[in-house]
Amino acid sequence: MKNLGLYIIIDPNNIRNAGLYNLAKEIIEAGADTIQLRNKESNDQEMIAQANLVKTLCRANDTLFIINDRINVALETKPDGIHLGREDMDVNQCRKIFGDDFIIGNSNATKQEAILSSKLNLNYVAIGSLFETTTKKDTIPSSINVIKDLKDNKFILPIVGIGGINKERARKVLEFGADSLCISSAVTLSGNPRKEVLDIKKIMREYGK
Repeated sequence: MKNLGLYIIIDPNNIRNAGLYNLAKEIIEAGADTIQLRNKESNDQEMIAQANLVKTLCRANDTLFIINDRINVALETKPDGIHLGREDMDVNQCRKIFGDDFIIGNSNATKQEAILSSKLNLNYVAIGSLFETTTKKDTIPSSINVIKDLKDNKFILPIVGIGGINKERARKVLEFGADSLCISSAVTLSGNPRKEVLDIKKIMREYGK
């Protein structure tokens, strides 16, 4: 699997006035490695249209494209992968549907959750929410110490740090062992998303990520 790198969640309901296409284009062309499209409010048809828009930009820039939880949308639009929450489809059932080459990640808050997840047919685990975040209201608090503990114990899957990360917090998350940074509002609500991506990518390069 290609390195997830700088992993940006774009929610059309949590962006500034630039519009989905222009925002996604700016973020992708600035060097985001992975884009996740997350939309809990629109119906399948609306999200399929949004997904096809973003997928086209991702394909043109060799950027991984992930759908958040919407199995029907993923079946229709054929992204590179899907991210599953705690209440979403069972990971192994999802793997049977999408096959071995499909990227599947899931959400975890504790070391115990992550260890259980590592026994599933996953490609990565997201650990969070690391910091207070306004992007999602139903997050479970976690800690960067969870990432460090997992890494110190030779955890086998790539770890994506998520929740309230911005460029001021990025170094600490990387220092504690995250393989990838997942960021939403700090980029999508920024007055200059391109600069935020470039600044965070520069920090990640310092850590070889």
